[in-house]
Amino acid sequence: MTMRFGSAGNPRSAPRAGTDHGILRAHALGLQCLEMAWGNGVRMGEAAIARVAAAGRDTGLELTAHAPYYLNLSGEPEVVRASEERLVAAARQAWWCGGRSVCFHAGYYGTLGPARASRRIVSALKRITKRLRSEGITLDLRPELTGRSSQAGTLEEIVQWSADIEGVKPCIDFAHQYARSGGAINRYEDFRAMLDLVRDRLGATSLASMHVHLSGIEYRAHGETRHRPLTQSKFRWREVLRALRDAGAAGWVIGESPEIEDDALRLQRAYRRLA
Repeated sequence: MTMRFGSAGNPRSAPRAGTDHGILRAHALGLQCLEMAWGNGVRMGEAAIARVAAAGRDTGLELTAHAPYYLNLSGEPEVVRASEERLVAAARQAWWCGGRSVCFHAGYYGTLGPARASRRIVSALKRITKRLRSEGITLDLRPELTGRSSQAGTLEEIVQWSADIEGVKPCIDFAHQYARSGGAINRYEDFRAMLDLVRDRLGATSLASMHVHLSGIEYRAHGETRHRPLTQSKFRWREVLRALRDAGAAGWVIGESPEIEDDALRLQRAYRRLA
C-alpha cells in the first residue's frame, strides 16, 4: 500500500451532488481516495449506496468515512447508546459503499476526567466492534486525535484504545495535535516522535495502513477553533509529509481544508516532490 491522497467530502468542482459524482471527479483530478463526510448524519439509501460502491470499483478510488460529529461514547448511558447506534450505522454504510476505514470523535471528558472517560469509551468500542464482527464487517474503526482539550482523544489515548481492542486503529490528525498543543508541536522532530510512538506501541505494521488528516488550522487557549487553507496557517504540514515519508508510512492522507480538492492536490504534489 502506498500513501494515497484525497479530500474530505466531494470536490467543489464535482458537476453534481452525490458521493458517486464526487468519486468520479476526484479520480479525474488524479486523487486516489475520498473521505465520505457524514458529520451531519448517515442518510444514504440503497440505490445511492450501490452507485457509490460501483463508482469506487470502476475508478479504483479508495474510500474512508467520517462518522457523525454528535457522538459521545463517554456520556450518560442514553447518550452512549445513541452514539453507539450512530457509529454502527456509519460503519455499516461505509462497508456497503466499499469503505476501508471510519474515523470518529470519541467523546468528551466532562466531569469524569480522562481516566474514567477513557474506560467508558473502551467499553463502548468493545461492544461496537463485537456487533460489527458478528455482521461480518471488518473495516477499521478509527478514533481521531482531537483538537480541543475538552475532547477525549489524545495521541496516547487513541493509541492505547487501539492496542486494547481488535479492529480499532488510530486516525492521526496532525493539525489537531498542533492546535491541541497551542502550536508547540510543529517541528519535523515532533511529527516523527508521534509516528515513532504509534510504531512502538502498535507495531511496525501500524504505519503501513495509516489514516491521516491534514489541514491548516486556527486555535485558541483550549485548542482548535476552525480549519483553514494550508497556505493560511502556521502549521508546518510539509514537515508532516517529510516525516511520513521518512517513517515509511502508507495509507490515506485526507485533506480537511476548506479548499477541498485544491489543498488535497497540494498535499499530493508536495509529497511526490519529496520522493
